Order: sequence, then structure tokens, then C-alpha cells
Amino acid sequence: MDDKDFELMERYIYQVVRRLPKEQRDDVSMELRELIGDMAEEKESVREALVALGDPAEFAKKYAGESRYLIGPLYIDTYWNVLKIALTCTVIAIFSITLGQGIVERYDPGLVTDLGSIIGFVTYLFSTTLSNTMNSAIGIFGIVTIVFMIMEHYKVDLEEGKDKAWTVDDLPKKPSSEKDGVDERAIWTPERLAPVPGKKAMLPRGDSIADIVFSVIFGAILIFAPHILGVVWVIEDNVIGKGVMTIPIFNLDKWNLILPVFLISLLAGLTDAILRVIIGRYNLKVMVSSIVSGLIQIVCSVTLFKILPIWNPHFGNELRRFLDNEFGATEFANYFDPVWFSNVILTIIIIATMVEVGITAYRTLRYGLNEERSEDKVKA
Repeated sequence: MDDKDFELMERYIYQVVRRLPKEQRDDVSMELRELIGDMAEEKESVREALVALGDPAEFAKKYAGESRYLIGPLYIDTYWNVLKIALTCTVIAIFSITLGQGIVERYDPGLVTDLGSIIGFVTYLFSTTLSNTMNSAIGIFGIVTIVFMIMEHYKVDLEEGKDKAWTVDDLPKKPSSEKDGVDERAIWTPERLAPVPGKKAMLPRGDSIADIVFSVIFGAILIFAPHILGVVWVIEDNVIGKGVMTIPIFNLDKWNLILPVFLISLLAGLTDAILRVIIGRYNLKVMVSSIVSGLIQIVCSVTLFKILPIWNPHFGNELRRFLDNEFGATEFANYFDPVWFSNVILTIIIIATMVEVGITAYRTLRYGLNEERSEDKVKA
């Protein structure tokens, strides 16, 4: 068996086992290598052996059975991984934010003085935190599950190396040695196999997970506690004793206009990150997703920092008032220029986004399309 035949065999095995449960893959791979090797000796070529075995997607059903899945073997591992990441981020973020918000807003030293008031405060805090956390977790579970159910129903093959789904129209004509009466377009050929992805074509999983974590946590803060996004915590004396407050840097009076734009930008990034986790390697789908997501994030950033009144207009005055020049607050407030600050942040976002899109495009064109080049070599 030469290198060309060995690559064809490995590509076929890869396309079969990736459709099977994880615990079956090693055993099936060994079995298929033996089977293809024996058949190749009988038929005098690996190609003829693979033609006899047929389409790997159909052949995999002999191992997986014909059971109908809500989420089948092709997606189940990725589904659990994405679900665990999303649920963990959501639960931690919402629990922490709700708990902290409840303590800051509801705790009153003048009222919580005896056992009854303490129990009432703790009960309220626990019930509110648990309710918000559970509702958010259920929502995330539903969103992720529905996405994968749709993929299973329509058999969306995101991991396939080719950008166009396989059809019988792509198959070559029936070999002249075939008997008359056989549908020449019903013959599966090994040329339809996508190559096993190389290491350089694989996406860094840690980066995608970090993007998901950031999007979920930052989105939760923006929705449930935007007022904590302030420059400093301020301790002020009052009639009761001491209170805790922040000087918000965002314009909360216009938050109903600002929040949707923030969420659209985060959703675009989250969708791109989840797609990267699902696909797992650079290909045209990842490149297109990165470009579209980057454009959406740039447009949202321009809208936020150049069109909408995103900054708290009273930030400077409040900083001077409450800090009374502690830590150089007056100097900072005097030199704080919202327009300059917006330009700096917008420039950083645009540059970072373009760099990320450029890296994705380069690695896709450099490594992610090796499958097509490898296929051309096999055909030659």
C-alpha cells in the first residue's frame, strides 16, 4: 500500500468514525483498517475496496444503527462541551452579580438588626439569587439545545472539509467495466472523501472558550448590573453609617438605547466563538463567520462610541464631588475627555478586530484549504 492508498484509507476511516459515539471510534478504526486491507488485496486496489464499501456516511449507519436522535453522535460531544461552558459561565456570573447586587441595594444596617430581620434578608437574597440563576440557566440550556436540534434535523455537517454538500451530481461517470442497467450516478467514489485535518489547521480551543466566557459574563453584567461598571468604589458617610456606591462610567439614563447595541455585538462574537468550538479547525465557514462577526462588532462599536451618548455626562462632577481630590480624582476628572476616550477605545477595537479577522483569513487560506489541495493530489 503506497502513500496515496494509505491516505485514501485514513480519510475514509475518519469520515466513518467521526459519525460514531466516542467509545466506538478506536475499535471501529482498527476493524476498518483490517477490512479495507483485506478487500484491497482481493480487489487489487484500495480505491476499489472503498468503492465497494460505499459512502462513509451510509456505511457508518451499520455501526450507529438507524435510531433517530434528538442530538446524534455527530454532534453530541460538541453539544455537551458547549453546554457545559455556557452553563458554567452563566451560573457563576448571574449568581455572583445577583448576590452582590442584592447585598449592595438591600442591605440596611439600620433595619437588619435582629434575628428575624436577618432571616428575612437572607431568605430574600437567596430566593432572588436562585430564581435569577435558574431562569438564566434554563434559557441558556434551551438556546444551545435548540441550535443543536436544528443541526441534527437538517444534518448540518459543519466539520466537513468541503464547502458544498455532497450530491450524486458530483460523482464521475460509471466506469465502463460496470454492468449495464446500473445507475451510473449511484456509484460512490473515494474522490468525495475529505482529508483528515492537520494540526496547523486546527483552531486553538482555549481562545474560543475564553471568548465564550467573556461574552457570557460581560453580557450578564450589562443586563443585570450595569451600574457596577464604574471607575471607583466610593464610601460615603450618611445618617445610617456608611454606604457603598459606584460612579458609573456609562450613561444609564440612555441604557435602553445603549444595551441592545452592546448585546448585538456580544451575540455576534459569541456566535462566532461557538461556531469555532463546533467546527474545530480553520475553513471557509470559520473565515466567513469571523468576517461577518467582525463587521457587526465594528459597526456596533462605531454606533456606541460615535453616535450614542454612551458616557455618563456627570462622571467628572461626581468624581470630584465624592472623592474630594483623593487619589488625584480632580486632575483625572479635569482631563477626562469623552471624545478622546471614545476614539482611543474605538481605534483599539477596530485594530484588534481586523487583526483577528486577518489571522483567521490567513490561516484558513494557508492551512484550512489543504483538504482540497490534498484531494487534488490524490486524484492526480
